Amino acid sequence: MDSNNTNNILGLDYGERRIGVSISVLNGKMAVPHSIISYKKTEDALDQLKKIILEYKAKMIVLGLPITMKNKEGFKAEEVIKFKEILEDETNLEVILEDERLSTLQAKKAIDPNSKNKYVDDSSATIILNSFLEKKARQT
Repeated sequence: MDSNNTNNILGLDYGERRIGVSISVLNGKMAVPHSIISYKKTEDALDQLKKIILEYKAKMIVLGLPITMKNKEGFKAEEVIKFKEILEDETNLEVILEDERLSTLQAKKAIDPNSKNKYVDDSSATIILNSFLEKKARQT
């Protein structure tokens, strides 16, 4: 992957114990899974994210926002919004919220049922970021 790309965007699927990470490639045309950060303390997750941001010279973060099927922001969304504020303070990057309603469902469908990897967080992050990139491409 080209870490000198100025269009690098991180996609994040936030969870209490794990954060799925994806990164944009091909000049921001598509996203690919990067990693899953497992953590106990938010500071630990932030340290790992900062390393990825530096490595890929990320310019922006797209964070999945869990909106209910009734179009409401529930308890989980409040957690994500708090995490967004922390991320912005800690990284000085713009953090954009992207509706992630169906990303986990899509990621679970896309994963090989025989796969040893039962976590879909990085795939969910990829779906979230690809959704954002597709909208952005349609606007240009």
